[in-house]
Amino acid sequence: MFAIERIKIIKDYLNKDKHVSVAKLSSLLNVTEVTIRRDLEKLESEGFLKRAHGGAVLNADSEETFVFEESDDDHTLQMMEISDTIFHLVSDNDIIMLTDGPTNLRTAKKLTHKKGLTVLTNDLRIALEFSNSPSNKLILLGGDLDESAVYGQLAINNMQNFSLNHLIVEVEGISKKTGITVSSISKASLIQQACKMAETVSVVCLADHFGAKSFYRVGGLDIADKIITNSTLNDTYKDYLFDLNIQLYTSVNIYEE
Repeated sequence: MFAIERIKIIKDYLNKDKHVSVAKLSSLLNVTEVTIRRDLEKLESEGFLKRAHGGAVLNADSEETFVFEESDDDHTLQMMEISDTIFHLVSDNDIIMLTDGPTNLRTAKKLTHKKGLTVLTNDLRIALEFSNSPSNKLILLGGDLDESAVYGQLAINNMQNFSLNHLIVEVEGISKKTGITVSSISKASLIQQACKMAETVSVVCLADHFGAKSFYRVGGLDIADKIITNSTLNDTYKDYLFDLNIQLYTSVNIYEE
């Protein structure tokens, strides 16, 4: 059983019973207590629970987040996997940028439990997530508001004032022929400029969107230092990215026992 499956079962159990013992989970999931403690430590780092002697209790603030994140929708499960992976790739005190997107929004919820981050974003919802995270610094770009994100020349000009350790961009399509694509020319232009400001560029894309393309091209796959997706990615694309010498991260690589 992969850890993403264990995590879901642990969350289900805690959401129902509010507390659980390590021994109970070890027996229920047929894994060692060491593995269970590792899972609980991960969930505590995300703010979902608080570890207690011999077990864990549900964090009082976690029930609403649980309902938001957990669902049988396949895309939601993919986004959960990816956000777990990104959480482990970002270190305390990093200077990062999260561009707008539903996966990055879920990632932002988790990253609020890091310390000393400086986070640049063009997404109002991501900014709101960090507004109650005093241990991290949030910078919201100015620009032309389009739904819940800002774009345009003002946003691009504003971004030139910053230098990033890690840029995390969410895109709508990756294909061998077209490269990396998004849904609007404004988003493509913003990402192109952001790539110039970052030491490391990570491209986030659901496995279901590999082989698909949106209308506006950001660039070739070579703009990415890392590609972050979920464990259902087709082996053909895994081999293709390996041949291009692009680091590929799927959550199954992190959470296998």
